[in-house]
Amino acid sequence: MTGRAPASLEEQAEMLASYDRWAAEAAYRVLVAAGEAGTGAVLWGLSHPNPRVRRYCADFLDHQGNDDCFEALREAALNDGVPGVRCAAVHALGCQRCKTCPLTNDLVGLLVQVALFDDSARVRQEAVHGMGQQPHDARAVEALTAVLHQEGNKDLRRVAHYALMRQDPDYRRAVNQHARESGIASARAASSPNSAMR
Repeated sequence: MTGRAPASLEEQAEMLASYDRWAAEAAYRVLVAAGEAGTGAVLWGLSHPNPRVRRYCADFLDHQGNDDCFEALREAALNDGVPGVRCAAVHALGCQRCKTCPLTNDLVGLLVQVALFDDSARVRQEAVHGMGQQPHDARAVEALTAVLHQEGNKDLRRVAHYALMRQDPDYRRAVNQHARESGIASARAASSPNSAMR
């Protein structure tokens, strides 16, 4: 990340992490224009010694990743020593709407593993959110139910609740039924003669 213009695609991948936004955006465009070679440089960057480079290379693959990137992102999601890098890798894998071609690998299996076993609540939350974005999968329903009942982090439980609403029609129906019944009970209590006397 020196002041001179980067000469190689690997240097462009390093520039993704530049604090100079214009330089980072220029590197992004160069890497996209380079096609497979640019993606290869970004995959190289996922094992860079600088965690900021690894993180921004994972961010690049959120939009530009394909099935060929899965194993490198999986490795980063499971084994990188920096939670921010793992989080970016999990997001890059789980977020399908940003990609021109959705990934076809076993995303749910990976997301379940991260959601249940990662040391970082932030990384687990990203995996839980990602499960809610995937097509229905019984493994996701089981994992999300476990998170909902066993997780100590209330923010993570809230994300698991909404993810489970998307994954499990039975859970969604039960939640909606409970909300209706609570609403009816509240309306009755508010309109009862005893409440008017308070």
